[in-house]
Amino acid sequence: MAPMTRNRATVDHIPTPIMAEYYSQRASASLIITEGTSPSHNGEGYARIPGLYNIEQVKAWKPVTNAVHENDGKIFVQLMHTGRIGHPANLTNGGEVVAPSAVAASGNMYTDTKGMQPHPTPRVLTTKEVNAAVQEHVTAAKNAIEAGFDGVELHGADGYLLEQFLNPDTNRRTDEYGSSVETNPDTFYTPGEEGYTDYPTLQNDRSVTVDENAVVEH
Repeated sequence: MAPMTRNRATVDHIPTPIMAEYYSQRASASLIITEGTSPSHNGEGYARIPGLYNIEQVKAWKPVTNAVHENDGKIFVQLMHTGRIGHPANLTNGGEVVAPSAVAASGNMYTDTKGMQPHPTPRVLTTKEVNAAVQEHVTAAKNAIEAGFDGVELHGADGYLLEQFLNPDTNRRTDEYGSSVETNPDTFYTPGEEGYTDYPTLQNDRSVTVDENAVVEH
């Protein structure tokens, strides 16, 4: 089952019991890929999307994965860092709207507290912060296994953070994370490769996939 945002987490981006019911009802799909799930407090651009970067979120995902497994299904989590696609009103835990470059997205973003709001100009990630964002994805992949997921997919399309690094219109950097052909692959594959090689369980029993319109790493 393909991922679809449902906005059924709490305002603090913690999964809820209705999510366990929703996914267990669809376990007969054999393999479920969850809605986009933030690996960082900076990646929660939409209202009430779930996260997977703190212990409360890990604990709240366990009933979801258990419910799917009890109905003979498999479930992957899709890690989705929204980057510039978001609004501060949707972020918690000190999160900021960040991106490779200070290029605001066109259009508006829904917020629970302020209704529709224009996308703000994102704060530019420093080189150190890009490296930290990579590690956030690695940590979230480990958290996914702890929460009982069967695998991890990195969302690399639809204008979110990974694609923002790939697109020269949104990536105007001049450091090693710039949008040139030489640096793009390193930026894109590093989270998946580090998550895969850094955690033996992923190598032995689970899978890591990268969603770039059919680019897959196993």
